[in-house]
Amino acid sequence: MALSAVPVAVALVVGLSLSITYGVLVGAVALAWVVAVLARGNGRAFDPGRRRLLGALGLAGAASVVGAAALGRMLRGLMRPDPAPALDAMARQIGAEALELVRRAYHPDRLGDLQLVMTPGSTANYAPESVNLVRRDPRSSHALPWMYAERVPIVVYAPDVVRRLDNTDRVTLADLAPTTARLMRFDGFDAPDGTVLPGIARPETPPRLIVTFVIDGGGWNVLQRWRDAWPNLRGLMPRSATFRNAIVGSFPAVTASAHATIGTGAFPRRHGITGHNIRDGDLVRKAYREAGQADASDILVPTLADAWTRATDQRAWVGQLGYQVWHVGMLGRGGRPLGQVPVGVYFDEAETRSWRPHHSARYRLPAEVPPTERLDDYISAYASDPANRIDERFNPSEPRSVCCNPPGTRFQGDLVESTLDVEQLGFHEATDLLYINYKSPDYAGHTWNMGSERTANALAAVDTELGRLIAQLESRFAVGEYAVIVTADHGQCPTVEDMGGVRVDPIQLRRDLELEFGRSAFELIASIAPSEVYLNQRALFDAAVTRDDVAAFLRDYTYRDNLGPYVPRGIVDEDRLEERPFAAVLSTDYLARIEGADISGYGAGRYADDSDPLGVPPISW
Repeated sequence: MALSAVPVAVALVVGLSLSITYGVLVGAVALAWVVAVLARGNGRAFDPGRRRLLGALGLAGAASVVGAAALGRMLRGLMRPDPAPALDAMARQIGAEALELVRRAYHPDRLGDLQLVMTPGSTANYAPESVNLVRRDPRSSHALPWMYAERVPIVVYAPDVVRRLDNTDRVTLADLAPTTARLMRFDGFDAPDGTVLPGIARPETPPRLIVTFVIDGGGWNVLQRWRDAWPNLRGLMPRSATFRNAIVGSFPAVTASAHATIGTGAFPRRHGITGHNIRDGDLVRKAYREAGQADASDILVPTLADAWTRATDQRAWVGQLGYQVWHVGMLGRGGRPLGQVPVGVYFDEAETRSWRPHHSARYRLPAEVPPTERLDDYISAYASDPANRIDERFNPSEPRSVCCNPPGTRFQGDLVESTLDVEQLGFHEATDLLYINYKSPDYAGHTWNMGSERTANALAAVDTELGRLIAQLESRFAVGEYAVIVTADHGQCPTVEDMGGVRVDPIQLRRDLELEFGRSAFELIASIAPSEVYLNQRALFDAAVTRDDVAAFLRDYTYRDNLGPYVPRGIVDEDRLEERPFAAVLSTDYLARIEGADISGYGAGRYADDSDPLGVPPISW
């Protein structure tokens, strides 16, 4: 009978060293071998009583194998060090302000299992960047909680509606929707997280049109880097309610999350757009799905546009003119304003090089759209001017060149101008809402870095379109009949080497996590993005690994650990190999535990000085 203990011992050992699934499988093989050996006996006839005994032994053995594998799994979990002290230390290291921004992103059904908070100056690559890295690589990610990425301008220009003021109270993008609602005298909108901006009074007569104008990637650190590139915005500031201490308000400071916050007055914990990707059951996918097939039901609360369409019985026009699928977050579903699906567009840079509705059944193009031939003319004129060939990298055939450079911005300005005219904005029974995003400063920054003149050119081109919009509104409406809210969705990252930071390679990070924790029959990593890691829940359970365990492991992770074999050592700063790229790695379980807790005691954190090098922007007009 000693032989019958073999499968149990095997299942226990394998469950302890690997996972419960492997323990059961290997134990079952051992059990089958034992039963086969016993069934052969000593050559005697095989009687029915022996058959029943072996059957009972097999059943008992199977139960014992499962139990042993489960016991091994449990012991494996108990043998791991307690991760709580490491997570608490990392949370205190980033401090209460950054921790609150991360906490505002916590949505248990959407958020990645690990939130990667890079040290100030550091950045996370996408996989193609890691395998094609060059020295002083300009590409970077701004998926951060630090103030240089969080600080954005908010300027409310509404002559005879909003009084001029210069305000340095801490406000966020969540305050834009309730502020717009106040300007419309719409009391039926309840913003989940935002409040009306200070000093914005309820007007006696609402404007006929309110335009929200977003400079993508136009945060304060970009504006201050290129001080001469935005004369029109600077000219608006002394005539407006200007908020110099505004921030995005949540982590990560990225396009998808910020635009949903602008539209809803909520942070990701409530609107559900926790990043460019979201969890959908067992899948990880792009927020709103693919361009041209957008599904705004990913937003879990109504946008202001949704609520306004219902409240006015479809009598107001609402619409959005942007560049990417993520810009639909400002609009939401939109209902059926004026009996039609709302205008909601993106630019199809990969195939048609033209404006397309976010979804053919849910959104539409404006009644007239500038012809694509006009864009071709703009590109040809721009490319033929030697003054525009800053670094010989302008390539008219590259899809992103349309967005990153002034020709594409001018072409979008034509779309805005024609939409105002043909859609008769401002001439309906209730206040109309138009949301605009100009993507070019952000794309230029991602491609050439915010320190490149390409970004300055992109910013200047967007500022020109802001001036063009204001001139059109002033010629179209009387004073008091329009309002423009100008803002940005985030700042950008300077060159990593200039900031003293390091890079994180998602390819090597995946390999290292699989090597440390990949004991399961299931793959551990579902997806890695610049600010988060999605883990496979089955793999965690199978190997008795917790999210906290994985997060705690990354506390001491270094730049040296993360260098893949495909990264040429000649492009690496050798004196930074022992630097830690992560200021904190926080699991969703940890965020759940501190949800609603008082975190003021976490203090200013270790990175207070490095995280906000510019502080509240000075008056610059």
